[in-house]
Amino acid sequence: MATVRPFKGLYFNTDLVPLQDAIAPPYDVLSPADQDELYTRSVFNIVRLILNRETPHDLPGDNRYLRAAAYLHDMRAHNHIMSDVEPAFYEYIQTFPHPLDSSVSVSRTTLLTALKLENYNSGVVLPHEETLSKAKTDRLNLMRATHANPEPIYGLYEDSSCVLTSLLASAREDATCILDTDYSGPGAVHTEHHTVYRHNSPDIVSKISEFFEGHRIWIADGHHRYETALNYQAERRAEEGDPRDQQDYDSIMIGLSAFEDPGLVVLPTHRLVKNVSRERLAGLRAVLSDCFVIEERGHTEALAWISQPRSDDQKFTILTKENALCLTLKANGIKSMPEAAQHSRAWAELDVTILQLLVLEPAFGLKWADMATTPDISYTRDAAEALQLIISGDIDVACILQTPSVKDIRDVASAGDKMPQKSTFFYPKLYSGLIVRSLG
Repeated sequence: MATVRPFKGLYFNTDLVPLQDAIAPPYDVLSPADQDELYTRSVFNIVRLILNRETPHDLPGDNRYLRAAAYLHDMRAHNHIMSDVEPAFYEYIQTFPHPLDSSVSVSRTTLLTALKLENYNSGVVLPHEETLSKAKTDRLNLMRATHANPEPIYGLYEDSSCVLTSLLASAREDATCILDTDYSGPGAVHTEHHTVYRHNSPDIVSKISEFFEGHRIWIADGHHRYETALNYQAERRAEEGDPRDQQDYDSIMIGLSAFEDPGLVVLPTHRLVKNVSRERLAGLRAVLSDCFVIEERGHTEALAWISQPRSDDQKFTILTKENALCLTLKANGIKSMPEAAQHSRAWAELDVTILQLLVLEPAFGLKWADMATTPDISYTRDAAEALQLIISGDIDVACILQTPSVKDIRDVASAGDKMPQKSTFFYPKLYSGLIVRSLG
């Protein structure tokens, strides 16, 4: 099963660098405005490593990737970023207001490790989502230039008996807290607290490694970077004559949380549609009535209905300027999806699958193959924002989903299937700039 190893983490020297100004959300959630704000925030900010600015004057010998590598080199040379002497596991605790109810404080525990790279067909590391080649090319160029894992990917493991959870809780008393800070700024809806403990005692390191020997890993976030790491590994091994011993590039830095962690928060990704004709809007109920029980409600009532605790029913709210339709899938609804025969039952029962095949395609003509390129679809995780866009007329239809279950990821990946893109969003992301891993 999974092989995890401790590693010598790189992290900011907080005697020289204000940590709260140096960390950032990961590269793939940063807008150009976020990037600019983080550049301005501090000359030390990790954005210069994970998402260095591209300029019109970039050349093969002077580009964003080489500037990222120079940033990391200079920060280490001036002791602004330092390295642990001994390999360690790093326990990362995020405390944050729940994004759907800010009065509730949530804590999530993640263990940062070096996970041995495995091809997906080994069944040890399981993907759950499709990927795009453009993002993989970008991250491969960054790895080539920096010889580092600039930020962790995110994975999940099973721990129904809380074995590792209990081990970390008891070991924390003797561990060293190496990083501790609040963060507010780009990417954070509310102020969040970040704490990192170093676990490097031989006994704890051994027990953590032994625990994972009997477990698989589900990739929750970072499929592009995992597949990029496989490509980088193949390149390095070819360059170095396929060395017999394990090298640093044979593993990837990953943050691992238990499926059972009460701090796991998964948000839905709502679909926003524009350029919908009056004829399609007028015929919406007729098109959907074969597969769904439909109730018409007011906007506010409909959003309250869809935000109730998740039930076994597959439900959606469809907002238009005139009204809101509350849809509940009929018992035979999935049989109306011929594509389901090519996939697992778990895939066919996903809310995003049902929404795509029984709502977006028949009602609005939005084919799955076009979803990544059409200008007529966009996304939000904020149902209130979706309603405002409807009222303002910026979009014509908002498709609001229930909060997804983390069980969906386990079931789809375990069946050897992959979820469509924009299926899950773990909140918050693992922040960048807390721990970086060198690949030698």
